[in-house]
Amino acid sequence: MMQSGRIAPPDELIKVRIYYRPKRSKRQSASPPHHANLPSMRARNPLYVMAKPPPEVQAQIAALPRNDPGRGPDLLHVTLISLYDFHYAPPEWLPATIAALDGFAAAPFPLAFDRIENRKAVTLRTREPLAEARAFQKALVNHLLREKAPIMDGTTPEPHITINYRGDRLGTQTLGKKMPPIGWTVDEIILMESVVGKTTHVEHGRWPLCGGAG
Repeated sequence: MMQSGRIAPPDELIKVRIYYRPKRSKRQSASPPHHANLPSMRARNPLYVMAKPPPEVQAQIAALPRNDPGRGPDLLHVTLISLYDFHYAPPEWLPATIAALDGFAAAPFPLAFDRIENRKAVTLRTREPLAEARAFQKALVNHLLREKAPIMDGTTPEPHITINYRGDRLGTQTLGKKMPPIGWTVDEIILMESVVGKTTHVEHGRWPLCGGAG
């Protein structure tokens, strides 16, 4: 379980494993909770909650020399939480996830990146704490836990945007200098399935961020 009131430092992954009990009618007898855990298999259709940059920011990123031109700018995203692999999940998990997100409320938050780094893949990152984004991730995880939504993975990675999944061996930006920040205000979140090996995203819902607390 996450420690309350603590924002994870860069590169730390907060992992959560929970019990998921589908809602039942009063006539149904109690049954052991269903552990939200799936076999360790090759990822096929991982499901994420993510944020995507608006078109003008996509264009900025696409213009970077180290961006992979073979991937469409519409695929650029920031993963906020990794949930589970949709390919292996029981059929009731997706509706339960959507229902939980229907009840989530949070304010928009800023994201900005001013560094290019190569950690197996080329990514946009920052050394700024991104406190509002990390607080949002924590609030989202806590909401899903309260709603007993299915979570297998439950990681909340350091916010970043991958611009080349193959890497380019150029390392971090020359001399560690910052580049002009690329950012936007995240005002909606998207439940997205990534089809591994097909460079495809399948959307399962999106929710505006209008304020309030989850």
